[in-house]
Amino acid sequence: MTAPAVLRSRPHPLEVVGMVLATVLLTVLSAADKLTCSKGVFASNGASTDPYQDVVRKACYSDVLSLWGSRGLIAHLVPYVHGTYTADPPAVHGGTVEYPALTGLFVWLTALPVSTDVGFLLVTTCVFAVVGVLVTLLLVRVAGRRAWAWAATPPLALYALYNWDVLPVLMTALGIALVVAGPRRWSPTTRVLLAAAAFGVGGALKLYPIMFVLPLALAVLTDGRRRTIGRRLLRALAPIGVAVGVVAVVNVPLAVVNFTGWFSVFRFQAARNIDRATLSIWYWGLRPWSDDGTEHIQHLMSAASTAATAVGIVVVVVVSLLLARGGRPYPWLQTSAALLCVYMAFNKVDSLQYTLWLLPFFVTVRIRVGWIAAYLVADLCAFVGWFRWLYYLTLGHPAGTTWADQALALGVWGRAVLLVCMVVAFLASPTARLRGTADPALPERGWTDRGADTGDGGAHAELSGADARTGAAVPTA
Repeated sequence: MTAPAVLRSRPHPLEVVGMVLATVLLTVLSAADKLTCSKGVFASNGASTDPYQDVVRKACYSDVLSLWGSRGLIAHLVPYVHGTYTADPPAVHGGTVEYPALTGLFVWLTALPVSTDVGFLLVTTCVFAVVGVLVTLLLVRVAGRRAWAWAATPPLALYALYNWDVLPVLMTALGIALVVAGPRRWSPTTRVLLAAAAFGVGGALKLYPIMFVLPLALAVLTDGRRRTIGRRLLRALAPIGVAVGVVAVVNVPLAVVNFTGWFSVFRFQAARNIDRATLSIWYWGLRPWSDDGTEHIQHLMSAASTAATAVGIVVVVVVSLLLARGGRPYPWLQTSAALLCVYMAFNKVDSLQYTLWLLPFFVTVRIRVGWIAAYLVADLCAFVGWFRWLYYLTLGHPAGTTWADQALALGVWGRAVLLVCMVVAFLASPTARLRGTADPALPERGWTDRGADTGDGGAHAELSGADARTGAAVPTA
């Protein structure tokens, strides 16, 4: 059974300022690290990246720098609208990047003011510093000082400028905050629908946040207070419809203008081989068989990945519904975290920067600190091991003969094992929220903070009923 939420007081404003400064500092440090990959001499396409050996030696790789040259961003072509695709080898062209539409449009917009990869990185850094601060403030609003797990841990320094993943992280944090800490004058239904819209925007950026709409809808469906199953089903379909609608608004116009350019992203991702760069258990766990690289082997690994992910999702959903039996609240936030763990563990790609995806759930679900520390250590092993392993290969060291091989193995397998274990840990953990916020387990009910002392300055929340006009919590004496 999922434990009840633990309520905490809001941190002192100076502590919040400290979190904000830490967020900005780590984002700037991430950019500074990536800038060491620039040799300061620009080619005609505005690219200045160091030779490959220097990139892996410095561990300063960034898609922000790399894709400037390889995707021709200097031409400032509208992505997808001018996009084309070539199959051998799989590649996207015409200003298109291999990410969902909203990320591609963001890349295009932030590239417009500049003509070099360094300028592009600096513009992206300025935007991401603001994005990082917004994530911090949203997480503080939900869970108080636990937001330090986002603002001052290594992943932000390592990956803030590694890719564009802080954008879907923002949408994840926004969706959670809307449900848990949205304005009291907003009805619970309004907060749920706005959260679904945020997850839809996240899905248009990086796909994975769209999965959080399913637990949100199940929370509405399992809330059986004086409602028929038909009415509950209609209410549960509403957030799904909102999220799908948001994704459609972003994607349909691009698909209509140039279907080939829009669909090129999906073709590229489908054709992507499960190779060493995926850092997934499917490549590293099935070597030397996976080294073959033939179409047949790739098909089998992709099928296994898809099947394992689907089975994992079904298992998590079934278990979460069992946890909600007997009138108990549906743990939508914990279920969202568990689904993310399944996706990361069994997907055919588990890139380094995906660690950023987990951080909002490390903050908002009261998972034990030991799990967080263990995963961050495993992630650091994967980061260091990966780049040193590549560097030693450039020096002629055979694979399997250096300490980097062991660090990489520890990182890949450590992350995978911990992700599977954290599925259980998340489902068994309480939420971490502040006094005066709504219980995320029951997004359509009103809650107060009156209840039994938890022993650590918090209290268990108690259902109080909702205002007939607004659905907001009715204070109790």
